[in-house]
Amino acid sequence: MELIVLALVGLTVLVASALFSRRTGIAAPLLLLVLGIVASFTPWIPDIELTNEMVLLGVLPPILFASGRNVPVIELRRNLKPIAWLSIVMVIVPAVLVGVIVHLLFCEISLPLAIALGAAVSPIDAVAATSIGRRLGLPDRLMTLLEGESLFNDAAALVTMRMAVATLATGFSLVEASLGFLWAVAGGLAIGYVTGRVINWARGRLNDPVLVTIVTLASPWASYVPAEQVHASGVIAVVVTAVVMSHLAPRSLNAEERAMVRSTWATTSYVLEHAVFLLMGMQVARLVNDSRVSGSLGRVWLMALVVLAVLIVLRACGVAVVVWMSNHREARARALGHTLKGGLTEKGEQRARNRFGSNWESESSRWLNRTRADIDYALTEQISPKGGIVLAWAGMRGVVTLAAIQTLPYVAGGQLVEYRGAVILVAFLVAVGSLLLFGGTLPFVIRATGLAAPGIDERRHEEKMLVRSMLETVNRELGPLAEQTIDGQPVPPHVITKLERRMAALNNRTNTEALRLERDTRDVYWALFTRYLDALRLALEEERSVGAYSHHAFHAVEDMLDRFEVNARSRV
Repeated sequence: MELIVLALVGLTVLVASALFSRRTGIAAPLLLLVLGIVASFTPWIPDIELTNEMVLLGVLPPILFASGRNVPVIELRRNLKPIAWLSIVMVIVPAVLVGVIVHLLFCEISLPLAIALGAAVSPIDAVAATSIGRRLGLPDRLMTLLEGESLFNDAAALVTMRMAVATLATGFSLVEASLGFLWAVAGGLAIGYVTGRVINWARGRLNDPVLVTIVTLASPWASYVPAEQVHASGVIAVVVTAVVMSHLAPRSLNAEERAMVRSTWATTSYVLEHAVFLLMGMQVARLVNDSRVSGSLGRVWLMALVVLAVLIVLRACGVAVVVWMSNHREARARALGHTLKGGLTEKGEQRARNRFGSNWESESSRWLNRTRADIDYALTEQISPKGGIVLAWAGMRGVVTLAAIQTLPYVAGGQLVEYRGAVILVAFLVAVGSLLLFGGTLPFVIRATGLAAPGIDERRHEEKMLVRSMLETVNRELGPLAEQTIDGQPVPPHVITKLERRMAALNNRTNTEALRLERDTRDVYWALFTRYLDALRLALEEERSVGAYSHHAFHAVEDMLDRFEVNARSRV
């Protein structure tokens, strides 16, 4: 009964914080963190310990899965280098440097334990940053970098943490560490990909929105648990599974199934992402009391300040490299655009003939369109110095830091791990401090830089251009409506009139009045409608593979086609 009451109170607090956030503009995760801290010092509120099993096994997989579903594959590909730099290199390097500095300044902390601390505090948590960014309209590329970094940096941090813990017990081996890291990454990628394909195949044959949603909800653990059992990265497995299933969903699920899965995950991820900040704040009093009893509270605060300062400097340096990458890519894109201005060179045509055979013209045209879209993206979505400031300022730590540091064993190599409690409190103070410091000031930094995403009118114009391009493709592929036949028979004129009105409504993003059909022509209309709808979806997938439009436009048009189908079903 007590757990049910606590859950109800927690959900009430989540809703209240969301409403308060809308009125004040303060990010809901930060409000919940502060409320949790206050609650932890309130005597009549029970102490709820946030264990590493609760986070790593219970909360992290669904949160990562929900985030992975929303990451567009094509923008992930376009930003692969900066994301890899931020999520791998800028996790491992800070882990080692923080460890060395802590060990040198606080000699009582052994080097492996200090590196474990560095690994725990290295990954950023982008939940608060992206929440603020969406509300204030950060440019799409910055949002993609933040979301992509936060998807994969947890894996690098947890693997580094695992190696540091192993070193505490058995000593360090470069060969074993390297092989362990490679297996964690490769195994996670393989298990995640296979799991995503298998689950997508299975749910595509259920033909039931409720069953599809249940299977999708179980997917994070279906990839996480097997990966962890073979010592691969469960985090990478979950992310890859999410990306694969999201990418294949338009071809395997119908409109009703996609809508139910989308709404279910939106609710689930919101509750988990925000509840974890409330629980995170509720750990403060207990950790502070533990360090006060051990008499090390003063040095803990000093160590936390040192670690936070080092992380700030390293974050700025890492983001500076990302800005340089963007400028370098811009120069390369301009040069490539100049080369491709007249189409393929003679040598390029010969390569296309050898590679694609009789289809070389269509395939090379597709490659040219995609490459030109990539060039346009590199030129229009640059990371300016102002964008770099925002990216660096968004380097907040979160719940993974607390979960990772709590994996430290009490005993390693037959000896008690000294200063374990102090190191855990340091990691926690760094996470809370970064959230309050950077999360509280990030809105002012974003406003000061003047960065903004495209406005609503620009978004709608882009969506309209995408729909127009799709309709042109469909008309080329299928021909005029008046020339269509169903089972070899011409389509009645009034059926064509109805579908023409629907297509016009789709192009203008408006509703149209239902046109009554006789019962004997409804089947004809529906056959013709589904033919065009399937062609529109194929055209959308082709446009998505080229990437000439933003992922916002693709998602909006995909949702519009789903609503288009549902409305048509109700009016036939």
